[in-house]
Order: sequence, then structure tokens, then C-alpha cells
Amino acid sequence: MRISYEKAIENLDLLANLCSFDPIVIGTPPLRIDVSNSDIDIACYCDDLDRFAGFITRQFESQGGFQIRHGTFQNHESIIVHFNAFEWDVEIFCQPIPTNKQWGVRHFRIEQRLLALSPNLKSTVTELKRSGLKTEPAFAKALGLSGEPYGAILGLEQTDDRELLALTATQ
Repeated sequence: MRISYEKAIENLDLLANLCSFDPIVIGTPPLRIDVSNSDIDIACYCDDLDRFAGFITRQFESQGGFQIRHGTFQNHESIIVHFNAFEWDVEIFCQPIPTNKQWGVRHFRIEQRLLALSPNLKSTVTELKRSGLKTEPAFAKALGLSGEPYGAILGLEQTDDRELLALTATQ
């Protein structure tokens, strides 16, 4: 059995190593909706992606399965780092925009609110994830949201708690 995601983060000293990049742990483990193939996701900010790539390579290239790739997400150049440690897949995502404005962090905060308002949503979303859905599509399906699931979840960002609670009550 693998160790907790918190212990893996601690053993890797991830947050201390990444502290100058405004790291935020996101994803399913901190939401307590993780399934057997869930990974540890950390969002970071750096306005110089080459500097970030160099730093991250020096820090983690010795980890199993280390990979670093460049991509464009939400019209922003991005770096995605993958490696394995302590029986966890770890993904570190970095963009040159403040961490709290990145889609992954914004999705995470909306999902946190939804689960806090409606704890019963946890079992539904977890079962949908076990059936193979990614997190945002699972939330969108559980809530009966139409359209593209990532945008639909972001569309709830400015919704007040009363309206979110009403949305979860219909499910």
C-alpha cells in the first residue's frame, strides 16, 4: 500500500523545494476523492519557464520516470513535469501566470466549495472517477452540467454558496 500523498510530498520536500514558485497542491487526494490511479498535482508559477525547467530538472531528474515537456494550455506556455516516487505519480504544472489564476487551481477551489457544501457529492464523484472519468467531467456529470465540463466547472466560480447548494441538492 502506498503512503499518503501528504507523506510523499513531505518525503520529497516538494513544497520547500518549490517554495519560490508559489506551489499549490491540487487534484483529487486533497479533495479526498482520489482513486487508485490518482496522482499528486502541484501547480506552480514562474515568469521564466527556462529557469523553472532547469531548476526542476536539477531537483527531480533522479526520480523514476522523470519527464519534462513544454506545451500551451489556455493560451499560455506551460511546463509539465512527471515523475514517480513512493508509488505515486507526481505532476508539476507551471505557467507564467499567478498560480491562483491558473485553471487547475480555480477548478480545485470550486470543487472544494462544492464538496464542503454537499458532502454527499463525494461518493458520487468518486464512483464516476472509478468508472474512468477525469475529475472535472465527473463533477459536471454529477451536477448535471451541460457543455464542455472544464468550462462548465469554471462557470460556477462566481456562483454564491446558496446557488451551489441548490445545484447539488438536485442531484
